[in-house]
Amino acid sequence: MKLTVRDLQLLINDKNKTAYNSMYDIIVGQFESALHYIDVDNLNEERQKVLGTCGIYLSSIVELLHTLRDLMDKGYIESAGSIATACWERILTLRKILIDPIRNAQIHTDHALTKKAPWRVYDMVCDVLENERRSKNITTKRPFEEKNFYMQYTVLSSIKHGNPYTISHLYRPDYSSDKKLFKLKSNDSLEDNDLKIYIKMLVIDNALDALLDFSKEFRSNYSFLEDLRQEFDRLIGYIELQIPSIMLTNPEEMGQDYWDYLIELEKSRKF
Repeated sequence: MKLTVRDLQLLINDKNKTAYNSMYDIIVGQFESALHYIDVDNLNEERQKVLGTCGIYLSSIVELLHTLRDLMDKGYIESAGSIATACWERILTLRKILIDPIRNAQIHTDHALTKKAPWRVYDMVCDVLENERRSKNITTKRPFEEKNFYMQYTVLSSIKHGNPYTISHLYRPDYSSDKKLFKLKSNDSLEDNDLKIYIKMLVIDNALDALLDFSKEFRSNYSFLEDLRQEFDRLIGYIELQIPSIMLTNPEEMGQDYWDYLIELEKSRKF
């Protein structure tokens, strides 16, 4: 049998899917056991309140991770993108709280506005990255560090809000099966394998960082999570993903300086 380039791409994607799904399940399992290795009885009342606030977010993240997996397995990419956006926001908020647990948990508890969160998403992005640098004794910032991180949220939000470009992309004709232009079906095309992998990888990668932040604050044993972090980093570096076409953009939208940076980054990645 003669294999075409397209056949090889699909084989690679199937391999990606299996690898990422396995890691996804492992990390979800770690979230479900997040309260292990915590001596709750020896926490003072203030610390117990913080743990309770974090527990709310841990439970929400677990529910969303399960929902994301189920939707993606059924091929409902738009719904999965909406859930992924919500999960990304929960993960970021949990990490923000853990920067200064007692103070931020109290701010969270006192917050009583329905239409406004305690912190802006971009501000939380900046705070989380600054805290990461501080914890690792890194004194210099990478170029466009905050913008790169925030771009994850931008891509997910474009799926959630269904702007004209993204909703048209997701509901384009599925040339892998039925030729009919409009029909009620899951928007699951063979061409979207990379997008499906990207969404799940993006969310679970951030989730693992949040679980590590939580574990360092409350758990007596978390070295196995640091090992898991290293394994996942190796997996990300080992498997090549095509850039999902839903993410394609232009200098006018991104800003010329940032666009030039991305072009140079792509050149260094290829060579």
